[in-house]
Amino acid sequence: MIKPHLSWGSLTRINKVRRIIIHHPAAVRYSYLQIHNQHRNQGWSGAGYNYYLQKNHQYYELRGLNVGAHAANENSDSLGVCVEGNYDVEHIDEELFLRFVQEVRKLMNQHGLTANDVYRHSDVGSTSCPGRNFPWTRFKRLIGQVEEVKSVVHEPQKEEVIYVKAGDFQWASGKERFEEILNRHGNKNEQEAYKNDELTASDAMGVLAKGVLAQPSQTVPETHKEAWNDLTKRKVFNGKNPNHPITRAQQATVIKRMEDGK
Repeated sequence: MIKPHLSWGSLTRINKVRRIIIHHPAAVRYSYLQIHNQHRNQGWSGAGYNYYLQKNHQYYELRGLNVGAHAANENSDSLGVCVEGNYDVEHIDEELFLRFVQEVRKLMNQHGLTANDVYRHSDVGSTSCPGRNFPWTRFKRLIGQVEEVKSVVHEPQKEEVIYVKAGDFQWASGKERFEEILNRHGNKNEQEAYKNDELTASDAMGVLAKGVLAQPSQTVPETHKEAWNDLTKRKVFNGKNPNHPITRAQQATVIKRMEDGK
């Protein structure tokens, strides 16, 4: 973390940090110094954010643990943490996003907060901040993740588990087919997780497995092979889906074909 030498007006220490509020400056490029000067020119004590992450991955302490000026009437017990960019018009870079997750998690640990204590600016004010394209659902999931994988060999090593979600797949033309299988064979929790972009890769594979298992076999049992081949040759059946159930309407067609001598 970088603590730049900035000129400040009067600042007041936060008594107890109870919340973190997430922001973007709504500018594709905007340095910490530009923010500081802009806010000074507005008559404020200086930059309103407590912490600021720039696109070059430089992370700045601005107001730090002093009361900020980042969300009207919501500053006395909160930290305003901002990431450079305008996420109403652009999408956040993956490396920058994960770095931002890391820094917010550090603040949460430092102040004994959970993911439920982290809000968007738009949750507390009339704004779209931190932007309509900011991946909020994924962000909340990652900052709240506490699972660890430990090596069972010799010395345990802690490693954060970052699940790959189904939304990250390179679906190409298979996405519609997956959604069809999910709607038919997935349970309510799997369908809801997919809707919220929280379905993991392993769960997605489980949904596909259920779809495969639900499909009747295409292999004709030996007992029925001779009759099946004969009626297929005579075009009573078309030779497809030998183990699928038959409806009364389909049965009527079969009987008619047999009566017609096919």
